[in-house]
Amino acid sequence: MTATHTAAIRRSAFIDGAIACGPTILGYWSIGFAAGAIGAISGFSPGEVTLLAMLLYAGSAQFLFYSMWIGGAGSLAIVLAVLLVNIRYLLMSSYLARYFNGLSRWQKFVSGMLLTDETFGVAAQQAARQEKIPFWWMFGLNGAAYLNWIVANVLGAVFARSIPEVFAHRLGFSLTAMFIGLIVLTWSASRHRKLEIVAMLISAAVILASLGVIDVNLSLLLATAVAATVCAALLRVFPAEGRA
Repeated sequence: MTATHTAAIRRSAFIDGAIACGPTILGYWSIGFAAGAIGAISGFSPGEVTLLAMLLYAGSAQFLFYSMWIGGAGSLAIVLAVLLVNIRYLLMSSYLARYFNGLSRWQKFVSGMLLTDETFGVAAQQAARQEKIPFWWMFGLNGAAYLNWIVANVLGAVFARSIPEVFAHRLGFSLTAMFIGLIVLTWSASRHRKLEIVAMLISAAVILASLGVIDVNLSLLLATAVAATVCAALLRVFPAEGRA
């Protein structure tokens, strides 16, 4: 295989990954715009908002950061809160790691560092269809998401003064809508639909039972761990039952 042919394959995979990011772009723009606007309203300059978007790159964590900053929380409390909110990416990257066989360490690192909830959903669909995730496809997916997120934050920060604060906060509804869509698409492409329904029911039950008892972020992690453990055990005992 010549270098030109290899470059063409990589370019094609990168473009396919960027195209696969398409359904989530509107969500990145609306939520990113809101995050940038709230950052500017919170007293941060467009440059500071942009830097936070580039380094933190997590919508829920950025909203949390701004709200805690306005509330006067200490630096340590903010750091720990952000880590707690983002710890879910350990679970996501661990799940996708098995589809990164053959990739170098730096390729795995880049793929994991740029992972978001949305790109995880899209990548999980790719993994369900192909049983593997090519690096350049994943880089195209993550790269498109990263670029659109930063641009949306910048625009939100620049135009924040002309946007009512109430409107900026209400843009967050698109996050829920986008997650619902990703769940439906992922479930439709799955080969273990029955188990995933069981996982959803268990997760919902754990969250409802723990509301008001423990922090909501800990509740989400607990629900994920319990549901995953139960479904993994069921899959080992009844390997054929988990298939749709």
